[in-house]
Amino acid sequence: MASQLSSLFFQFIFISVFAFATTLAKVPANETFEFINQGEFGDRIIEYDASYRVIRNDVYTFYTYPFRLCFYNTTPDAYIFAMRAGIPNDESLMRWVWDANRNDPVHENATLKFGEDGNFVLADADGRVVWQTNTANKGVTGIRLLPNGNLVLFGKNGKFIWQSFDYPTDTLLVGQSVKINGRNKLVSRKSDLDGSDGPYSLILNHNGFIMYLNNLGQQLIFGGWPTKDFADIVTFAAEPVDVNETNTPYELVLSLTHLQAQQSTSPAGNGRRLLQVRPIGGGSTINLNKVNYNGTYSFLRLGSDGNLRAFTYFPPASYLKWEESFAFFSSYFIRECALPSKCGTYGLCDKRMCVACPSPNGLLGWSESCKPPKPVPCRAGAKFDYYKIVGVEHFLNPYLDDGEGPMKVEQCRDKCSKDCKCKGFIYKEDTSRCLTAPVLGTLIKDVNTTSVGYIKYSK
Repeated sequence: MASQLSSLFFQFIFISVFAFATTLAKVPANETFEFINQGEFGDRIIEYDASYRVIRNDVYTFYTYPFRLCFYNTTPDAYIFAMRAGIPNDESLMRWVWDANRNDPVHENATLKFGEDGNFVLADADGRVVWQTNTANKGVTGIRLLPNGNLVLFGKNGKFIWQSFDYPTDTLLVGQSVKINGRNKLVSRKSDLDGSDGPYSLILNHNGFIMYLNNLGQQLIFGGWPTKDFADIVTFAAEPVDVNETNTPYELVLSLTHLQAQQSTSPAGNGRRLLQVRPIGGGSTINLNKVNYNGTYSFLRLGSDGNLRAFTYFPPASYLKWEESFAFFSSYFIRECALPSKCGTYGLCDKRMCVACPSPNGLLGWSESCKPPKPVPCRAGAKFDYYKIVGVEHFLNPYLDDGEGPMKVEQCRDKCSKDCKCKGFIYKEDTSRCLTAPVLGTLIKDVNTTSVGYIKYSK
């Protein structure tokens, strides 16, 4: 009993001392600030054709080559607190690589405040707190924008108490990660003008590192690395090919970390979209692409069209210094026609080109106005039929093993007809497999397949 009381006493003393020390640790008064979102805009070209204001004051510039903190908007009086990458004097498009509040923009005269308690707070003009780091009285003593683009709040010993690298939006900078036990995904923006969460995501889970399309709440796989126990942490990295050479090329990679004993990494599905994975020590990397210059300033982004791309900063270029250095759907990686949005909301794609707009009257010329058939009313007695497209696949085919089966085509048709959400089906004649499609998007022309598409339309 005495030993238990003694143990409890020492635990109490330890907790009290820790709490006292944390309370004493605070931001020096001369390093606190409050920035008001007002004044003139910058005059350089910037991504999304945005208007922007640089964030700086007498204490901080919040600039570390080539990163800077800003407010920007793509529609009037709707501002995002964000980080840009690029140099204004380059006369090249600067890029946005991190957003704090893209789903809740603020207005003119919003405030960004860093107080003695160590909390970093974005409040709208009416005082409503829109975003914060939740670090009040947690031992924060300073704030800094690091050379790698990581915005950090740190304590007396330099330990990071909060960092922007833990909260990616649609982009990973070199050295930044997604984690199963943490922020485990990238989410696209809706469009260039609308920075709120879009329909595409890249999610790390126990089934792999997978690209999904959110179709009315249903997550549809369309890319990525669907492999069981893929990794616990995935880090975007740029590695020199030869560490002994000054001007060596760099390899852009995804570095995989397993926190427990690595399980089998045998791929799921039929392997038509699986990529090179090579063991490195206790982990592994996935090679994305090689650039013939220093790749330190690179970022990996899930775009509003659903494609995963990397861009690398190349200072010697006179224009377009952010060079596209990788694209998941591209001529050198995964066929472009497999990108659901390649032909907009609907179209037939062949060899990287949108070649036709399927209709009940046959294949018409494709244009951006090509749309899928109007949904069949979900009620008894609704009249509908199907039109046929020979030699096509759906973007879901490789990931769902061509659907269910074997079954007859009449059974497949009946399955789709009874499902209000089914927009059509793909029937594989050689294997008698049936894939029902809840969304159409881009259909893939393949003369070597026995797949036939049947598209549902109202009569």
